[in-house]
Amino acid sequence: MSEVNKVDLGSIKIHKKVLAEIAYSAVSDVKNVSLMTKDFMAGIGEFLGAKAYPGINVFLDKNNQVSIEVKIKVKYGVNIPDIARQVQDAVRDAVEKTIDIDLKDVHVNIQGIERRNK
Repeated sequence: MSEVNKVDLGSIKIHKKVLAEIAYSAVSDVKNVSLMTKDFMAGIGEFLGAKAYPGINVFLDKNNQVSIEVKIKVKYGVNIPDIARQVQDAVRDAVEKTIDIDLKDVHVNIQGIERRNK
């Protein structure tokens, strides 16, 4: 066997917004769930060119471990603990596959219930 030479080409930095975008895509794929809507300030920021994900917060602790908080609404009649676990699994899987990091936590915060219009 020959030894493979490793060359250090520098560092890779991934912005929190990238993690938020990955989480946004993962949550969008879960049925019966929607992210919280934009508030006025997020709307202004997006108008000026800043992409905002109002229902997603990304945190980095002092040990450089990443946690993600997702604020969602669920459809009326859905089992909330089950759907919350589905969201956690979807976000964790998407981040681990895309960026190859282990998340410390994925917090799901249920902000409301969506009812059907009659």
